Amino acid sequence: MVQTCAKCSRANPPDAVYCYYDGLVLGGHSRNGGPVAVGAQPFASPFVFPSGKACRSFNELALACQEDWKAARDLLQHGYLETFLGGLGRIDLVMAAKEAVQFPDRDRGLDQFLSTLPSDVLDPPRLAVETQEINLGALQVGEAGRSFHLHLENQGMRLLHGTVSCADAVWLSLGDGPGTAEKHFQFGHELALPVRVVGDRLRAGKKPLEAHLVVETNGGSATITVRAEVPVKPFPNGVLAGATTPRKIAEKAKAQPKEAGAHFERGEVAAWYKANGWTYPVQGPAATGMAAVQQFFEALGLTPAPKVRISVQSIRLSGAPGEPLKYVIEVKTEEKKPIYAHGSSNQPW
Repeated sequence: MVQTCAKCSRANPPDAVYCYYDGLVLGGHSRNGGPVAVGAQPFASPFVFPSGKACRSFNELALACQEDWKAARDLLQHGYLETFLGGLGRIDLVMAAKEAVQFPDRDRGLDQFLSTLPSDVLDPPRLAVETQEINLGALQVGEAGRSFHLHLENQGMRLLHGTVSCADAVWLSLGDGPGTAEKHFQFGHELALPVRVVGDRLRAGKKPLEAHLVVETNGGSATITVRAEVPVKPFPNGVLAGATTPRKIAEKAKAQPKEAGAHFERGEVAAWYKANGWTYPVQGPAATGMAAVQQFFEALGLTPAPKVRISVQSIRLSGAPGEPLKYVIEVKTEEKKPIYAHGSSNQPW
């Protein structure tokens, strides 16, 4: 008759003594019908580690693997644990050892094997973080070299593994070097994960920047809030001096368009945008004079662009090889607004 495990409710063969899935002694095989602590039952002969430590039960074997992780990993990989378990008649654990050896990561393989041992002395991994909030203070756009460490701890046993991500913050990068938005990790006791501030991706503003480092592991999850202030750099000089927002730039430019046009034409407004980490709205070359102010207003959507017409839709030219040819294209509008234009060609000639 098929035997059902009282713990996991899975079916086992009629002659099975232990559950093939969790190692629990099946009904009718315990002494006096009472529960048996399988992990504490003595082996017929001990399993001895290279250090000389003798393990006389599954509990002792589990603790020895935890304390001498590297040796246990090697013993598993070389088949010594598999051979010993076969001698105990625990074919279920032999199969678990074989599967663990096939795991791509050797540490994860050992951790997987330890989870199958019929022992309750190894506490499951449990994530703990040093802090729930990190304040980086004031940062500057383009600032290089600023970084900090995210401290994680395993307050349980075995191997803690998982990922940490910062999907909502392009200005943070995980790990050394170029870094990434998501980092995989695993450790036994503690880990200090480097987190780097990407200065070129900072954006100035009146409100503090806020990001979230999301840690998800086999021992729990946590979210760490990271805050930083990036103060706005006011426009430095001229009639636009002191402006701290694009709207203020527009207001000052509207009041003195002729003088403001020079700042746009020389690229100073575009440079101010870049210094604050903002995207300059004007695409293409800057116009000249008051047309540069009109160009900025249109890019911000503060004023509609004038309707323009181009003098020709096609051009036909002829000449001898090497002879220069010229043609003038006129862009006109009936509205009393400055207009600007720039052209490009898809042919080198």
